[in-house]
Amino acid sequence: MFDLKLIPQDRLFPFNRQLPIFNWYYPFDVQPTYELSPVLPFIELERHPTRRCSAYLHVPFCDTICSFCPFTRGKYDREQEVQSYVEALVNEIEIKRSIMGRIAVDAIFVGGGTPSVLSPGQIELLGNAINTHLDTRSLVEFTFELEVKSVTREKLEAMRRIGANRISFGAQTFSAQHRDLFALDATLGQIRETAQMANEMFDYTNTDMIYGMAGQSVEDLNHDIEQALNLKSTTIDFYPLNNLAAQVRMHRKAHDLGLQHLPASLRMEYRRIIDQKLRSRGYWPINGYSYALAEGSNRGTIQQHPKFQYHDIIYGHHDDAMVGYGSSAWSQVPGYNVYNHPDRAEYVSRVNAGALPWEARGAGDCPEKGVVTLPYRGALDKSRIPWHRVPSDTITALEQSVQAGLILETAQNYEITERGWLCYVNLMYFLMPLEGKRWLSNKIDSQIKAGRECEKTDLEQVHPSQLPKA
Repeated sequence: MFDLKLIPQDRLFPFNRQLPIFNWYYPFDVQPTYELSPVLPFIELERHPTRRCSAYLHVPFCDTICSFCPFTRGKYDREQEVQSYVEALVNEIEIKRSIMGRIAVDAIFVGGGTPSVLSPGQIELLGNAINTHLDTRSLVEFTFELEVKSVTREKLEAMRRIGANRISFGAQTFSAQHRDLFALDATLGQIRETAQMANEMFDYTNTDMIYGMAGQSVEDLNHDIEQALNLKSTTIDFYPLNNLAAQVRMHRKAHDLGLQHLPASLRMEYRRIIDQKLRSRGYWPINGYSYALAEGSNRGTIQQHPKFQYHDIIYGHHDDAMVGYGSSAWSQVPGYNVYNHPDRAEYVSRVNAGALPWEARGAGDCPEKGVVTLPYRGALDKSRIPWHRVPSDTITALEQSVQAGLILETAQNYEITERGWLCYVNLMYFLMPLEGKRWLSNKIDSQIKAGRECEKTDLEQVHPSQLPKA
């Protein structure tokens, strides 16, 4: 199991190691695998409505395959492949409505792959199905993800017509060397043009950026920060490269180029630099790795408005839910994780035949979810947790985190401190019960055995003179 220990007296690194993976969905499939009817979880969802619900729709098509991306995606040869898939996606939306009714959703996220490969007509076909078969009366956020090479004004207009109010696109890095490493072939001009169009047409836009990749210098980092700020999106995600989720070919290319993985201590310092620079420019944290233009003066460690609602639900509480549509899409309803078939051709075939393209697994009771994901969200209303059912090891870890100054306890809430937020990944792992830690540790081991290299995870003492200058 990953050997993570709390070191309360260390003001710089409160843990002895840095977990080599930056996010995950919780709870895991910790219950023994057993045969479940794929319909059962969704029947239960209808019988026991959740507090909040999000919907995820997966579009697995890409013009090019980025080497850092861990998601199910692939190239396509004919436009008919895309059309057939969209029609199957509509069919799945209809099938699920027949099982669980017209569920109310608070947030929708259309991701991929690259959903912007869809034509305006396909976007509207998908939007019509969403608005017909899902109850969107309480919808506050509807995100469409973009890949800048495939964006047109006509597509953005179609997204707006179906109700999308948030646009997210990946710039990732402006370093020529690292764009080559990641197989990013969009031009910088296309990135800037997409940002300009999106900002003109939508009030809420987001830019995805990566940091901490092999061979990245402080100069590279500062350049990326400045270029990302120049795009003027509402929010900026700065997330560390997840080496253990990236493709093996990325690791091979980094090795061929002589690029060395950055040690965990340096990656932590890069996180501090990003934090300092973005705060100085008016961007304030809203969750584990996202920053938004600050609203008002009472911000706390993490400002609560605006929020990325989709992630606030995904990293939410035991009685929040997410329903996924499309190949490889994942659904989580209380007590269950449900997985769609990852092969898009098989997915299309099964859905069009009226079959259920899902496999259900037991996630078990998870009253501690809101506590485990507190470091990502930044705040926890105590009344939201059924404390009498929370595992004792999570309670103990929470108390230790408060004593170490990573979490602040008030009469009604728990709130992340700046020190705790800077190490939110470790803190989430620390708060998990033992069976969750074992599951994630085994996952890390399996990724390494599959040929992915891991950065050095020990957090060594660093003298101030050795720290990089912002």
